[in-house]
Amino acid sequence: MKIEFQYTDESSSNKEILSVLRDIEKFSFVKKISVLPPYIKYLNGNISKQNDIIVGSIIDFPFGVLSTENKLNIIKKSIQDGAKSIEIVMPSFLINNRQNVKIKKDIEQCYDLCSENAVNLHYILEYRIYNYSCLSRLVKFLLAFNLNNIYISTGYRLDDIYDHIIAMRMIIKENENANIICNANIYNKEHLEILESSNLSHFRVNSVNALTMIREKYQIWTILG
Repeated sequence: MKIEFQYTDESSSNKEILSVLRDIEKFSFVKKISVLPPYIKYLNGNISKQNDIIVGSIIDFPFGVLSTENKLNIIKKSIQDGAKSIEIVMPSFLINNRQNVKIKKDIEQCYDLCSENAVNLHYILEYRIYNYSCLSRLVKFLLAFNLNNIYISTGYRLDDIYDHIIAMRMIIKENENANIICNANIYNKEHLEILESSNLSHFRVNSVNALTMIREKYQIWTILG
């Protein structure tokens, strides 16, 4: 099972970011922490030496409105600052106008830049905005570039965990090779049980409370490794 952590508070100070990092480092099963681009350099420079956690940069959060050129510049800066994972919100302004050729070109340019720098690239969808047909089409675009680790949600909007899982199942039904990563809000142990019963093995959380519940449920830290 893979567990990731996401922190997207745009107004945090370095002190607050450091506090979050130290909290996350107490949970050895967390494999990646993803933050907004301005915090990458500071975060990467303060990870404990004994910790091998990956730092990810969440780009164009939460609405996906940046031009390809702007995204490429942010990707470059994130990589320079130490990001090992790039996570991009799908370009909403292109999706809304069904500009499929431009969407593919946008993905291709981001993919090439990340490949040149040996950095993992992931995309973030938003199932609460687009219908399943549109989401399935976008996933097919990503799979064509062998980008099969896809986040179903930005985590920006509150959602119902059942709706989240239904959306995942609907997309996987049409795209069997896609690894859709759950990014649902987890508030209580019932939510964890729902995830477990759905046979999900890869998900992202956005609160220390969720990590605490995961540790309590599985009792020992290393069982999720």
